[in-house]
Amino acid sequence: SLLTSSIFRTGSTDSGSEGSKVIFYQDGKTASISLFQSRNGVLSLQTNGKTDASIQLDLRKSYVRDQLTQYLAAALPLAYLPESKQVAIIGLGSGLTSHAMLAHEGIVKVDTIEIESVVASASRGYGEAVERVYSDSRSEIHIDDAKTFFSLHQKVYDIIIAEPSNPWVSGVANLFTIEFYETIKRYLPQDGVFVQWVQLYEFNDELVISILKALSEAFPDYV
Repeated sequence: SLLTSSIFRTGSTDSGSEGSKVIFYQDGKTASISLFQSRNGVLSLQTNGKTDASIQLDLRKSYVRDQLTQYLAAALPLAYLPESKQVAIIGLGSGLTSHAMLAHEGIVKVDTIEIESVVASASRGYGEAVERVYSDSRSEIHIDDAKTFFSLHQKVYDIIIAEPSNPWVSGVANLFTIEFYETIKRYLPQDGVFVQWVQLYEFNDELVISILKALSEAFPDYV
């Protein structure tokens, strides 16, 4: 079983909502991470109490919208570059995007970069829904700051996907800057694809425009 760590609470406590439970909680170096199980079967990863990734674990029920977003983050770049072999994903979250990417047999390596080690522990709670991240030999999780990771490894990727938490979360804001996007370009080939997840549901127009402005200055060809 993946739920063997002492930091998982098998006798889960109520979070306040009837029938809902907190099944994991741990303070990390950069944030407090928890797993929240709702009564309808949705398991959510939370950073400082803010939900970053949700998966419906009950296969008899429909996917939640966040789940589809995590799948699409992997599917969209593969639609542009189905021959891709090397992939980097910034932000582990639930692990679903990395898991989905590894379903493509042509992929040789998926490097998932996560700044908070506790997230890597918590996401194991999703079990089979993200199992390729932990069991596939092509997968490697790196606990590191994204900019530092790319600078140290100097590796070129066919696809780079950025799925950080919201910009106001500690250590995340620098992943939405012109400087970061210019850095990312160095690790993509001429026909490489960069995917940026933007959390429109918790943004204002000014913040969205600032991100698009930064992207457009680094990547003149974008949609």
